[in-house]
Amino acid sequence: MKRFISTVLIALMIFTIVPTSAMAISGSFPIPNITLKNMEIPALEAGKINTLQLAFENVGNAFDIVLTPSFGDDTPFIPTNITDSINITNPSQPFDLKLNVKSGTPSGQYQLKLSLSYSYMSGTMSDPSSFTLQTGNKDIFLYVKIESSAIRPMLVVKEVTTDPLLIAPGQTFVATVFYENIGDSDINNVETKLTGLSQNGLFLASGSDTGFVRSIKAKGSGIIKYNLRAASSIPSGTQELGIDFTYNGKTETQKLYITMDPGASVVSNLAITNLAFPTKNIGVNGEYVLTFDVKNDSTITTSNIIVKAESDDPAVVPRSTSIIKLNSLEAGKSQTLKFVFSPTESSITRNYPIRIVVEYGDQFSGSEKYSIEQYVGINVYNPSDDGTTSKPKLIVDKYSFEPGLVKAGENFEMNLSFFNTNSSKTVRNIKIFLTASEITDPNSPSAGGSVFTPVDSSNTFYIDSIAPKGKSEKRITMFTVPDALAKTYTLTAHFEYEDSQGNEFTATELIGVPVVQQSKLDTGEVGFFPEAYVGQSMPISMEFYNTGKVTLYNMMVKIEGDFQTENAQYYVGNFNSGSSDYFEGYIIPSQPGELKGDVVFTYEDSTGQLQEVRKPFSLNVMEMMPMPEYPGEYPPFEEPKPEGFMAKYGKFVLPLGALVLVGGGIVFSRKRKAKKSNEEMEIDE
Repeated sequence: MKRFISTVLIALMIFTIVPTSAMAISGSFPIPNITLKNMEIPALEAGKINTLQLAFENVGNAFDIVLTPSFGDDTPFIPTNITDSINITNPSQPFDLKLNVKSGTPSGQYQLKLSLSYSYMSGTMSDPSSFTLQTGNKDIFLYVKIESSAIRPMLVVKEVTTDPLLIAPGQTFVATVFYENIGDSDINNVETKLTGLSQNGLFLASGSDTGFVRSIKAKGSGIIKYNLRAASSIPSGTQELGIDFTYNGKTETQKLYITMDPGASVVSNLAITNLAFPTKNIGVNGEYVLTFDVKNDSTITTSNIIVKAESDDPAVVPRSTSIIKLNSLEAGKSQTLKFVFSPTESSITRNYPIRIVVEYGDQFSGSEKYSIEQYVGINVYNPSDDGTTSKPKLIVDKYSFEPGLVKAGENFEMNLSFFNTNSSKTVRNIKIFLTASEITDPNSPSAGGSVFTPVDSSNTFYIDSIAPKGKSEKRITMFTVPDALAKTYTLTAHFEYEDSQGNEFTATELIGVPVVQQSKLDTGEVGFFPEAYVGQSMPISMEFYNTGKVTLYNMMVKIEGDFQTENAQYYVGNFNSGSSDYFEGYIIPSQPGELKGDVVFTYEDSTGQLQEVRKPFSLNVMEMMPMPEYPGEYPPFEEPKPEGFMAKYGKFVLPLGALVLVGGGIVFSRKRKAKKSNEEMEIDE
């Protein structure tokens, strides 16, 4: 009996709480959808504790409601107590919310997050045994207006400095940007981006044009450094750049100004120092060792240095390479070089000049070269030349190649000039044949053969005669094996000839042939997604390989096109033969449609020539699909309206049923009590 009465009372309580129309239609308790009553945006005062009066709507059968404001670093509100949670005992009545606004908060509209936790009843109305107690959570956003005399946070550029102070065309420099938060509150999570860069003006030498600053205090300051380079064709005057500061959902742009000094110039300067060479006489086939230092006396790095030591007279020939290439020489550094020469049998007793030439460039010289020149002498003594000999001598007085630097794996033309040094005798019946003193690597494809091979001819040729002090020129086509190392090789010209009396003579001459290996850069396919979206960062990637036999110097990879980029420049440096590497940069399309660009590789080959390889790509750019926007909160839940009989009489049926149940329970209880009383009286009788 007690269980029955408890069930009836619980049902009666629920009937009085839950709207009858909702229960009639659904047969179960509706889920509460708690919202704040519509109100004007309240005005608060900075630096004080403000009290707001709020009220709930659509509470339903929710109870034990707890409201907790969310205070974080990005809000102007601070807690007033150890806990700021509010227990709502009567959700149908307005309640007070105290908000402590930080001092110095600028005027403006702000958002406050209110977190709710509550309990409610769930179950089917026709089945009281299904009643269960549930808990719910919900976030409500309250907008308030703060009135204050404080200055809103704002980043401004105070100063821009450059190192060096005077910037010349083509020069690399560091630009330092000094900025300050002029507001009365902190700024957090600031993104920075340098804008206005151009390959024809100022562009990044290294690093990134974007950055991130975690926090900037009120009235605080900071610096950002950029490694920039001025284009060689940049005009004089002021160049304008911009820096974007993005924070609190907005972007502010500040202007930067870099001044180019038309009179500023930086020139590297090399010097030949510490010359050392023999001062005694050098005999035929003896060695003359020449050493000296090449020193960089300037304040910048010198690059692409080519040093030559040559004799203008074929009677003195090189025993070592006559050309040495240095990739770079830092400021104040020096490099020791060595060259070896030898007088031939055709030399006479006298002093032969050796000419030293140093050619070099720097970051400002472009395609032009600087040059310095110096001479030293070699004293030659030939005992067979006493000044009265009438022996005719045949020498190679001049030779040249087309092209000037012989490429491995290609033909070249060799022009030889033979000179009769005797002033009175003719040489005749001349046989000349060429031999190479070096062979290729036995493990190479050419398997130890000669480095040079005649093409459509023999390496032996015949000249009928050469008059006294006369010359004869020959032209021969030679082929260089593909796997020849990059260096200077020596060809030996062997002479067999006679004078007018039939006396036979032999002689040899040495010919230096500089050989270079062709550079070869292979790349994979350009990697990218076939479709991109406006304003969205997209990766562009590519693998590349040095499949040649020489190192590629000062290699640079970059992305070019009509779009913004991130990390789109990669300095590889010296890329060794057989090496592979990977590049990935990012592009940000600015408009829809077909977008074209290039991955550009630049490097210097073994001869110091600048090479460029371009790999084009194209992709389709689409507009970003807009996300649906809901201003404020989602629309409140609307309970379905009942129809038919229940629409007209539902509000009377359930209360009436409740009364019938209560009345029946009372009648049943009284009858049972009366029956029990009668039984007790009968027992007494």
